[in-house]
Amino acid sequence: MQFAWMLPSVLFGTYLGLTSGGWHMLVMSLGSAVVWLGAKRFSDSREIDLSEPVTFDGPNAWIGDYQLPKYEIFWKKNWHPVVYAAYSAKSKAPAFELKLELESGVGHCVIIGPTGSGKSELLKLLLGQVIKAQPEIQLTLIDFKGGATFNRYRTLGQVKNIASDIDGHDPEEFWQSIQAEVGRRELALAAAGVSRIEDLAFIGRPMPRHYIFIDELVAALAESPRASGSLNAVAARGRSLGIHLVVATQTTQGVPRSMLTNLRARIALAEADPIELAQLNLKRPAELQQAPSGWGSGIAQTPGKACSYFYFPIGASFGF
Repeated sequence: MQFAWMLPSVLFGTYLGLTSGGWHMLVMSLGSAVVWLGAKRFSDSREIDLSEPVTFDGPNAWIGDYQLPKYEIFWKKNWHPVVYAAYSAKSKAPAFELKLELESGVGHCVIIGPTGSGKSELLKLLLGQVIKAQPEIQLTLIDFKGGATFNRYRTLGQVKNIASDIDGHDPEEFWQSIQAEVGRRELALAAAGVSRIEDLAFIGRPMPRHYIFIDELVAALAESPRASGSLNAVAARGRSLGIHLVVATQTTQGVPRSMLTNLRARIALAEADPIELAQLNLKRPAELQQAPSGWGSGIAQTPGKACSYFYFPIGASFGF
């Protein structure tokens, strides 16, 4: 548009300079054209892709591989909101906002992800979250990754049972104790004439909820034939009895379909296999942003809600 306005002046000045011998008019006209071309080239060189990531190096800002001028007065107007948004995101760490709310009807949760994706770290965060919200709960901790995940919680008063793949426990006795807890609670509800643990509070006979956290579910299931039966009973009937499963596994292969159906809160950590996502009917939302250093990411879905991204700190303490 600017060239359309300037073109008549350049042509007229050139014509006068050539016909009248006024060389200075010719020089000025051609000089104007050269200045305009230079200004246009400079402006075009500053057209950058605003979808590129914004990075900071001390006082310098980069959009993609283009370094912005040192002084903001030379910035284009549309650069400012992009850089400001990136700076705000950099200076404000994300929050751990995942809330499973298993007590409200979801019941149980499964977490999938490859080695190194942060499954154990997320389990510990969720464990801390549950204890902080309900100090009176009971816990069973099952760790088939050498005992490293839950060993630090062994002395907590809420822990009623703890087992790992290296502690030499009796598999038959251990899994029978979980089955027995299901039966004990069923008898307690039947004796009170109610069908749900929530109803016990209304008649003045509250019962603490029991959470079973398992790291490496498939390995735990393979330990004993009784393991599958016990956990299937919890998955199928535990929600109304106040027993909740929170399990982590690298793959759904080896998890009975009947159990998987009742693990209604589903979480897939970053880089989870697409086949595993399909098995759990999870779809990646489109708004993923790269997790900041020291944080992991995943997608979560609970019944009646769409999949959404969340972030969680790696190696952080949560209420302990």
